[in-house]
Amino acid sequence: MKINHNISAQLANVNLKKDEARVSNSLAKLSSGYKITKAADDSAGLAISNKMRTQIRALDQASRNAEDGQSIVQTADGALNEVMSVLHRIRELGVQNANDTYTLEDRAASQAEIDQLLDEIDRISSTTEFNGKSLLDGSSSRTVTSSIDGIIAMKASMEVPKGTYTFTVDEVPTQAVVEDFSYTIPLSGTSQLLINGTPIELSASDTDESAEAKIIDACSKMDIDAQCNGGSVTLTTKATGSSQRIIISQGESSASSTGTDAQLTLAQNDDDVEGGFSENAKVSANGSQVTIRDNGGFEMFLEVPATSPTGESLAGAEVELKVYEAGYMGMQIGANEFQVLNMNFDEVSCNTLSLRDADGQNLINVCSQYGAGQTIAALDVAIQRVSAARSELGAYQNRLEDTVSSLDVAVYNVTNSMSRIIDTDMAEEMTQYTQLTVLQQAATSMLSQANNKPQEIMNLLQGM
Repeated sequence: MKINHNISAQLANVNLKKDEARVSNSLAKLSSGYKITKAADDSAGLAISNKMRTQIRALDQASRNAEDGQSIVQTADGALNEVMSVLHRIRELGVQNANDTYTLEDRAASQAEIDQLLDEIDRISSTTEFNGKSLLDGSSSRTVTSSIDGIIAMKASMEVPKGTYTFTVDEVPTQAVVEDFSYTIPLSGTSQLLINGTPIELSASDTDESAEAKIIDACSKMDIDAQCNGGSVTLTTKATGSSQRIIISQGESSASSTGTDAQLTLAQNDDDVEGGFSENAKVSANGSQVTIRDNGGFEMFLEVPATSPTGESLAGAEVELKVYEAGYMGMQIGANEFQVLNMNFDEVSCNTLSLRDADGQNLINVCSQYGAGQTIAALDVAIQRVSAARSELGAYQNRLEDTVSSLDVAVYNVTNSMSRIIDTDMAEEMTQYTQLTVLQQAATSMLSQANNKPQEIMNLLQGM
């Protein structure tokens, strides 16, 4: 028996400290709900769980990004729905004025409404925004630059590979022109001067000045410039293209003219030039507006005017178009780098719908029966283009909805995996805690007993 060192008490104290540490660790797991409360608990599990936590937060944010993308698409689609309503009204006016029961003044009233409706389309195009980002003015579409000032690439579909595309302007668009058509003021009664089927009544009481005023007024309503010169008139359409026509007649005398469209020659891939189109690429034009199409959804929409902003003719110009992988709106819809959905919002304006040219000149006019018929055809094209744009937006929205669903499922699965690594099994841990509590109480009792052993030595010494 020894007094200086109570080995039994020290051993009981060591075990008590171990039990207290285990009880403290168990309490931490029970109170936090995590079975990894520090790196020492499971260093590998902690590293894995941290990666999973990072991925979960990124997936949650990607899901919110995709939901924002849905909101953007819905905003654009709502605006295009209003554009479609405007187009339906314009077409309705075209059908109405194609009926020959209307006078020039009646049709001019309809044209005034059409002008306002066209202004509204342009207003919608320029003001439709989401969080300050314009959607329908072309600023959120693919970037395309032209080497020639005045030639504008208004659209390049997402299927157009980036690179340089070269073409030559063979012919520039022209207006319909009838020069020096002679007309007469009747000596008695009245006579009709017909311009595109619209009658202008000249009477014996008219002077040269009043007759010219009637002609200029009527032509102005039909978007035709009239230059009168003492019994003759030169007529020029304000717009260009093969859809622009002038037919003028009085009695047995008549004359007619039709505008022409721009014509291009595309440089093909096998030509000795930088860049080019495939041999399947086809060109179609309506005045200054040119469309280039190829297989696989390849489409470019260009404005090729007759002259540059400085007034120089663009006939014979060699043009390089550079298409970039930039300009469109990218939605980060994944947790990692480059997991992006690129959404292309093409410009939807009177210009891209072929209702006005780049200078703002109307390409439709219902002040004559011919013009009303052309308006119906032009509106069919415009409605088809808006429908295609809305169809593309619908595809984006459906994809984003599937993306949100997929991301939410991924968050659930990764969270479930992380839970198995770091979450405490409360039932199992409570059983462990109860066991440790009993051991702690037993160790405390044994320490008390060990501390009483020196009293036996005192009893021994007292018996001496």
